[in-house]
Amino acid sequence: MALADRTKTALDESRMMMLGAQILLGFQLQAPFQDGFSKVSSNEKAVELVVLGLIIVVVGLLITPSAHHRIAEDGEAGSRFIEFLTRVSVATLPAFAIAIGLDLGLAGTRIAGLSAGIVGAVLGAALPLAIWFGPLLFHHPSEEETMPTSDKKTPLDAKIDYVLTEARVVLPGAQALLGFQLAIVLTNSFEQLSPSLKEIHGLALGLIALATALLIAPAAYHRLVYAGRNEPEFHRLASRFLLLATVFLALGLATDTYVVVSKIIHHAWMAASSAITVAVLLLGLWHIWPWWRRSAVE
Repeated sequence: MALADRTKTALDESRMMMLGAQILLGFQLQAPFQDGFSKVSSNEKAVELVVLGLIIVVVGLLITPSAHHRIAEDGEAGSRFIEFLTRVSVATLPAFAIAIGLDLGLAGTRIAGLSAGIVGAVLGAALPLAIWFGPLLFHHPSEEETMPTSDKKTPLDAKIDYVLTEARVVLPGAQALLGFQLAIVLTNSFEQLSPSLKEIHGLALGLIALATALLIAPAAYHRLVYAGRNEPEFHRLASRFLLLATVFLALGLATDTYVVVSKIIHHAWMAASSAITVAVLLLGLWHIWPWWRRSAVE
């Protein structure tokens, strides 16, 4: 398979994983605002915080290749980018499996008690890991499967296909956040928040709405402004929209992390520390690290 095709396939695989991760992200954010959350134990709340952290890391890692492709690779197809995306996927899947297991453990505990919860957590993490990594024990790459290399420039059509696919990778994360943000304002738990937390949530809502608009902008511009034509100017513009959207997405997720953590543990300093950690992590993965890799190559 040609490098251009392998790159597109790799991005599509990231998109599939993100579609799964958005479900958990939406659940972790909405769970503290459900009516039954006040009845869960302190241990279950601690597990909820752990899973929230894990799924934020998962989402952060899944978006990282798209940001690196825009910044460090300038949208070019290449073996280095495919290898980078593969390494990121390998790092993401264990955290994803553990998050699934812990969430199934919480569900099992609420359904049938602690024993069922423990079984659900163990099986919920072990089975995905076995499914995802088990085939590696029996598969050995042949010479035909080694990564091809090419010094040819990636065609403009392929690069535009990549940037549109990368916008579709990032969009589900913003979609999950926007849905959560709009839904919780109608809950009783939201009514009980302090005015300051409501205002912070409103700020986060604005940030995510802007990120969503920026992620949709490449499709709108490609159709309305360029009439579907693939031009270098559109590729540059779409890349800028995508990268700018990730800034607002990181800030919006960090801001709502403050609201959610405050709702779970009622501790402002821990909530603030969590929000700052999320902002630094996501901006580091999506902007600082790619620019560092680019400068190192140059």
